[in-house]
Parts: sequence; structure tokens; C-alpha cells
Amino acid sequence: MPITLDSQLTIPETIYTQEVGDETILLDTRGGLYFSLDPVGTRMWNLIREHGSLRVVHETMLSEYDVTPERLETDILALAEKMIAKGLASLAQAKQ
Repeated sequence: MPITLDSQLTIPETIYTQEVGDETILLDTRGGLYFSLDPVGTRMWNLIREHGSLRVVHETMLSEYDVTPERLETDILALAEKMIAKGLASLAQAKQ
């Protein structure tokens, strides 16, 4: 299933975060994997945790950053794909 702005993500309970300076470190306590996010990635992560909806992440960040909608969409989808590939997030089940 391709990831789009209409996708919803969930964060496993086994993922813990720690802010270190201007970065956020994500730790998967199951597999011991960690992932570092810069300040923009941290903002994306926090919005994903809060809302789940990539569309909400896009709309919120578009109002906060000086970026084109296309570039922001590309960046959000790329981060979401990396997070899913590393087990830091998963696609939510579609609501029926």
C-alpha cells in the first residue's frame, strides 16, 4: 500500500523519545534501533504522534515553514517511509 498524505500512521508503544540539544532521538526498545531527527524532523514526528494524519502534518507545517507544498509533501512522505521501514511507525488500519 503506497504512503500518501491521506495515510494515517501509528507509533508503537515500544518507541521512546529523548530530546538531545536540537535533535530528537527515537529508540525502539524491542529491537534496540535508534533514529535521530533534526528540528524539522522532530516537528514532523511530534505532529504524527499527536494527529497520525499525514495530511494534518502537511497542513500544519505548511503554515509554519517557508516551503512549497510539493517539497513538504515529498519530505513528509520520505520520513514516513523511513520510519515505517525501521519499525518506528506503521500504517494505521483503514476505518471501515
